[in-house]
Amino acid sequence: MRTKAAFKYQFQNLLKLLGWSYLWAVVGIVVLPFIFSLILGQADDYSLSSYIPNGLTAIVLTIFVFVTGGMTYDGFKLFIQNGIGRKTYFRSKVYALALIIVLGEAINLVYGALYQRLIGKSGTRLFGLSVLYGDYFKNSAANLLAVLLITLLFIACVAVTGMVIGTILGLFSRRVQVLLIVGIPILMFILLIVLVVLNDQSSLKLTWLWQFLVFIIGVVNDNIHSGHLVVYAPMISGSVYIAVMLSIAYYLTLKLRVPR
Repeated sequence: MRTKAAFKYQFQNLLKLLGWSYLWAVVGIVVLPFIFSLILGQADDYSLSSYIPNGLTAIVLTIFVFVTGGMTYDGFKLFIQNGIGRKTYFRSKVYALALIIVLGEAINLVYGALYQRLIGKSGTRLFGLSVLYGDYFKNSAANLLAVLLITLLFIACVAVTGMVIGTILGLFSRRVQVLLIVGIPILMFILLIVLVVLNDQSSLKLTWLWQFLVFIIGVVNDNIHSGHLVVYAPMISGSVYIAVMLSIAYYLTLKLRVPR
């Protein structure tokens, strides 16, 4: 019962936040440019198709699950203070995020279909990942289902990545969190530059890393063409990644403490 109540609370909150996120995205991308065009006297030149992107809802959903997945202490503190344990908090959050992802992808499908019909140009695909995996099977329905599953797994990967980052930051004080948020991207950028330099100017060749990365997304040989990438590769690698990251997030959640 506690898990059900915790899930209901988290899901309702996430659903409200998702709705506001869609609203602000539309205001920022569609409404504000129209208002500016009116102010500048260029309303006749305003075109909805020029401002509204094909993947608007998908972009909002991806950013949303990453951010909300990383939001740790607000909900955690409330649950602990009301006698709900860490395990229940974690399970309910995972269930709520999973349902939000499915619901959000349903919204993406409706939006994509409307965009294709009303705004999109000829050849516009319903899924962005169809460019990579949309022609793997000879059956169009099988291709659609495969790309849908890969899309759901990708969004879930983003969500669990946010959860791990959020729980790691939650183990530290606010000051240390700020230092980590600012410092880690800088260090990673410096490391990337060093690796690129070493790869170009020395015998260190990172071909194994590149081959591994392209393999897990479905490029199993050099002769494969766009649209025909192996769909099973991202399905397997995505599932493994989600399982590993959820395990890490679960372990770290059990270590969280309510801030004083």
